[in-house]
Amino acid sequence: MEKVLIVGQNLDLGTTEEVYGRQFSVIGSHVEHFTWTETLPKLTSVSLINKLINRLDWKSQAKKANSKLVNIAQKFQPTLTFVVSPLILHPDTILALQKYGQVFVFYTDNPLDSHHTHTNSWEKGRLCLWDAALIWNPELVDKLHKNGVKRAFFHQFCADTQYHFPQRQNPPEYDIAFIGNWDASKKREKYLKAVSDYSLGLWGSDYWDVRCSEASLRGICQGMCSYQDIPKALCSAKIALNILRPQNEGGHNIRTYEIPATGTLMLSERSETLLNLFIEDREAVYFSSPEELKEKVKYLMENQPLRESIAKAGYQKALKNTIAERVDEIKNLYQSLTLV
Repeated sequence: MEKVLIVGQNLDLGTTEEVYGRQFSVIGSHVEHFTWTETLPKLTSVSLINKLINRLDWKSQAKKANSKLVNIAQKFQPTLTFVVSPLILHPDTILALQKYGQVFVFYTDNPLDSHHTHTNSWEKGRLCLWDAALIWNPELVDKLHKNGVKRAFFHQFCADTQYHFPQRQNPPEYDIAFIGNWDASKKREKYLKAVSDYSLGLWGSDYWDVRCSEASLRGICQGMCSYQDIPKALCSAKIALNILRPQNEGGHNIRTYEIPATGTLMLSERSETLLNLFIEDREAVYFSSPEELKEKVKYLMENQPLRESIAKAGYQKALKNTIAERVDEIKNLYQSLTLV
C-alpha cells in the first residue's frame, strides 16, 4: 500500500478517516485525503436552503464532486483507495479508481437499510464493485454477500490509544458517565431514567434539555464532549454506560472500545457481537432492560474490587484492539487480494 487515498466526509480529529489516515501514515504509506465537505460544501451543509437544494439536485452536485475525486486520483494514482463515506460516490468513480489499485469501503452504517443518510439510489450499483467491503456488524456480512458484494468482512471498531487512555480521577466525581446524544427512539432516555438516582455525568447535544421528556435528566447535560476530552469524562465516573443506537443493535459501536481503553468499567447494552468481543462479567458487564441495568449498577456500586477487576481486564482487551491492529488487517487483506 504505497499510496493510500482516503475518501471521507471531513478530517475532524477522531473521525474514522482521520484516525485511519493517521495510522496508514505510521506504517509508511503515502496518504492523501479527499473530503466531500471541502470539495463541495453544499452537499454537506446543514442549512435549510442547501438541504432543499440537495433534495432537488443532489445528483448533479454529487457528480461534480466525483469528477474532482477522479482528477485527484489521476494525479495521485493510489494503490489503495479506502472509502469511509460512500454515500455520494458514483459507481463509475469506483471503476475509475480501480484503474490504479484496489478500492475498499468501510461501512460504518448499514448500507442496506432505508435511512437516507446510509443509502441512496446509487447503492445497488456500488455494491458489486468494491474489491472488499468492511462492516462493523458480522450479521451484515452475509447480507452484503447476498446483495452482490464479492468480498465482505467483519471489521471491528477499535481503540485510539494516542488520545484515549486512563486519566482516572481519585475519587471519581460521578457514579455513572454517559457520552451520547438523546435520540428519538427514547431508549437512551429510558435507560438513564432507571439509574437517575445515582450521580450521573452526562455529555451530548442540547436535545437532552429540549427534547427529553424525563425531568430528572433535563439540565444535567454538560454539552458535547470533544474527542480529546472523552477519557476525562469517562474517567470521572466509577462506571461508563454504553447504550446502542437502534442501528447498532446486534452489533457494536465506537464506544465499545473507547470506554475500556480509558480503564473504566464498561456497562453496556447486551448484543451478540459485544458478547463475542468482551467476555460477560469478566471484561465488561451487560444489560438488556432498564430493570437489569438498575440491578447491575446497584451490585457494582457495592463491589469495588469486582468493578476494578473487570475494568482492568477490559482495558487489556482494548489494548489488543487498537487502530494499529485494524490497519494491519487491511494491509494483510490488500496483500492477499493483490496475489489473487
